[in-house]
Amino acid sequence: MRTWYRPVIIPTLTFALLALSATVNVLQAQRIRALISPVPNTPAVIGHTVSAIQGYGTTGQGLEIALKGSVPTILYFFSPTCTWCERNWSNVRALHSAAKGRYRILLASSSRGLDAFMQERGLTMNAIEGISDSTRRDLGLSATPHTIVISAEGLVTHAWTGAFTDRPKQQLEQLLNISLPGLDQLQNHK
Repeated sequence: MRTWYRPVIIPTLTFALLALSATVNVLQAQRIRALISPVPNTPAVIGHTVSAIQGYGTTGQGLEIALKGSVPTILYFFSPTCTWCERNWSNVRALHSAAKGRYRILLASSSRGLDAFMQERGLTMNAIEGISDSTRRDLGLSATPHTIVISAEGLVTHAWTGAFTDRPKQQLEQLLNISLPGLDQLQNHK
């Protein structure tokens, strides 16, 4: 004897289980994204005061760098795997060369173990790695590259996200009265 409800219940139950599974997957993906990116993608707050950056030196020791001092700080937040960061190094070197006591350049990264990376590229600037989540939140750092100008009093005065192309390049050149070379061609450093 055939029952009429069997052809209706099995597809309906299958559809309900698939919908439940999809919902659980979406919820899990949201939880994973929150763990991977604990800092919201917000730009640095112009006018925000930041007294110090916390993280590690390239040799692994704990480090806190005061941002208040005798000259402004240009903080360049980068990632060793960022393509635009890689193309921007000539500009960062030009900023460093032009500093001559007018401002200081500080490289910052969330990554750790940057000593070999910096040596390979001939970077001799001050650097802090593994910067803390609280520092990233205070400065609104998430995307790389991110450049922030911090006054000698610790006040964020300018901020740019992305490589030094067009407008950011022109604004930096005007602000610092320098000329930047533009973006590098991609090269394989490995």
